Amino acid sequence: MTLPSLVTQAKIIEKFGKGAPKFCGIPASSAIHLTPFDPLGKLPGGYNDSKSVAIWTPNGKVSLDVKTWRSIINSFGCESFETLVDYDTPRDAGQKKLLKAVERTRTFHEQLFQQDEKVKGERIVTLGGGFSKYHRRKCAMEVGLAEETSAYSVEFREFSEGKEVDEKEIVELLEETFSPLPPTKLRYIAGPFNPKTILFLIKNGIDLFDSSFPVKLADEGHAFCLADDYPTSSNFEIVDFNNQKFADDFTTPFAGCECYTCKKYTKGYLQHLLNTHELLASILLVIHNITEYDRMFKLIRKSLENSEGI
Repeated sequence: MTLPSLVTQAKIIEKFGKGAPKFCGIPASSAIHLTPFDPLGKLPGGYNDSKSVAIWTPNGKVSLDVKTWRSIINSFGCESFETLVDYDTPRDAGQKKLLKAVERTRTFHEQLFQQDEKVKGERIVTLGGGFSKYHRRKCAMEVGLAEETSAYSVEFREFSEGKEVDEKEIVELLEETFSPLPPTKLRYIAGPFNPKTILFLIKNGIDLFDSSFPVKLADEGHAFCLADDYPTSSNFEIVDFNNQKFADDFTTPFAGCECYTCKKYTKGYLQHLLNTHELLASILLVIHNITEYDRMFKLIRKSLENSEGI
């Protein structure tokens, strides 16, 4: 559950008194995680300060301070939540800016868990530090060693889908981040990472991902399909159904796929829906992409269970 989509209803949810999941009609049996950021949203730099971080909604910028975040966590009543992090650490950030970001992240963490304040839910501590190995380690040691920590979330927005990925750099940053921390706690990364990058991140110790990649593809009119030998290979295919070549193609979108979209509709129909800007287009593409994304993780788990490795 992302805060930008609900922040304007925060006061209403608080008065509702039964939590955000019930407010949204989510089944009570579901485990809901609350994050202050939208993994598909933009986070322009220059708007964070010593008291708050900027989140962006359809109505514009909202400055989120620790007191407000604590109130939202408690009133939303989700099973887990992420701590605040100063994410404004671009590649060209200087040492002073990086140090300030780490100090702010530490301050946000300390203020959130002040001795006289109660925070409901399992805490997932967000670790920042930008592209600096030193500041990655420093941030991890500043906020990641508390006994009450349930899991870690790594701020890796700069490496998400659509941006160049330097695998060696990622390995070094992850090693510096996790080397001072307990190895048994769950590790999570948010963002639209493709199947190749996800496989690489799993090999380097990441346990959990969100579903922003299949949603992002659907928003662009795209669908993906794994190679037959995944995860032995990390290959996958992305198909752009905006392409006019599919207009008269009445075959199934992906042969062999058992999702609702592929069983009921054709490539030509998907192209028509996108061409006419119908909402159904993104719905059908999300159905396929989520199905394939879920299958991807099943294949990875099966490979690990069979001791085949990945």
